[in-house]
Amino acid sequence: MSSVDEVLEVAQHDDLLVPRPVPWGGIVARLRASSGLRRLVPAPLAMAVLDLGQRLAVARNPKRLETGRAAMRAVVGNTPLEGDLERLAFRHLCAWARGWELMWRPWLLAKMPVEGLEQLDGIEPGRGVVFSAPHFGPLVGMAALPQHVGPIHAAVGEHQVTGDLPAGYNGYQIEQVRKIVGRFGFVPVRAIGSARTFTTVLKEGGRVLINLDVPGKTPVQFLGKTVELMSGTARLAASTDAVVVPVVPLPRGHKWYVHVGAPLDPRDFPSWEDLLQAVATAVEELVLRAPEYLEDPLRDGGWAAADRDGWRRSA
Repeated sequence: MSSVDEVLEVAQHDDLLVPRPVPWGGIVARLRASSGLRRLVPAPLAMAVLDLGQRLAVARNPKRLETGRAAMRAVVGNTPLEGDLERLAFRHLCAWARGWELMWRPWLLAKMPVEGLEQLDGIEPGRGVVFSAPHFGPLVGMAALPQHVGPIHAAVGEHQVTGDLPAGYNGYQIEQVRKIVGRFGFVPVRAIGSARTFTTVLKEGGRVLINLDVPGKTPVQFLGKTVELMSGTARLAASTDAVVVPVVPLPRGHKWYVHVGAPLDPRDFPSWEDLLQAVATAVEELVLRAPEYLEDPLRDGGWAAADRDGWRRSA
């Protein structure tokens, strides 16, 4: 048995894939979290109702829009889309609800077309692949990807695998993420201490998924500004001779697809810093196709300060 097989076998028997009961939070919360009921309502109609709800909420309290403005100012500031800030601010308010509507419809996630797979054909056999993705759209928007490339090891936060779940809708949300991660071919790995597992997987020619937009100490140019990012994506690829492949779920009309970008080979860059910048540049182009779906950089766990001039890990 190879090292990757051993890691996979351990992960499959770890408590990361064991269901956890959600404390009862009332009938409304349970109905909101029902995938079965959603089969009765077409997704485009559900999305339209969610957007209408946001519009009514903003009409009652216009200050709600300021959250969207702050997020989009940080995302599209100093980009060609800055002049579209007001429209994007409202669309950003709708984006989180839209993303979760898809998370409660896992059959739609599974059926997303995956475009660009042919670009993986040129990767030298035996080399690992680091799929690099931003926090964009549905939380597990790459659910269809493992069906085409095989199991993908992905880091998950401690709140998703340990401790008691909160009662009600938030608890159902956390459990839904776990279900989708396990159901569609991802191998969950605790984010804390994941580097060792990822290194083993990549050296054996396996695949991992790492989020690019995580606060760190390395400055890169991203979305027209200096953003301080974690360097793990590039360092891991460089140390294991793995290629980096940008992947982003993107909307197309009322539907979504998974975009697979061109592989970036660490052998082609003088340093891991240059590789990280190349990854950020590739992901930036994809994000700007629908920037409202990028998670707010000022979210909990995000950057301490983020505006049109830069995202800083500490204030």
